[in-house]
Amino acid sequence: MSEYTVTMLMSATRTRVLIVDGTDEILRAHLPAMRQVGSPRAAATLLEGLALWLDRPARVVVSADELDATSLLGLTDDFGVPRRSVYYSVEVVERHARRPGRRLGGVGDFRELRQLSLIGRGAR
Repeated sequence: MSEYTVTMLMSATRTRVLIVDGTDEILRAHLPAMRQVGSPRAAATLLEGLALWLDRPARVVVSADELDATSLLGLTDDFGVPRRSVYYSVEVVERHARRPGRRLGGVGDFRELRQLSLIGRGAR
């Protein structure tokens, strides 16, 4: 049985959720922003329900624009220590830590050039 991972990226405008089972995506969702969540137990209840539905605990990776956002949703305590339960375990990741390598800003959009450099590698 493979592990499933719930990745949550919380911002001021929305919360994005991606659930993968091993290497297969099984759910993508856009939810309201964390400030619009009605219950402080909403995230925990969602994760508990997923664990019950999938019949195993989840590994939860959370990143938020605001440092206290995850504690507001009950995924960490007030000191930022991730919560654990029989249904899930939480890891907090800095949003900027997920980018591979450093990119320079302020000189335009280089996405097309990065894409071309990937194509160029295959032509050798």
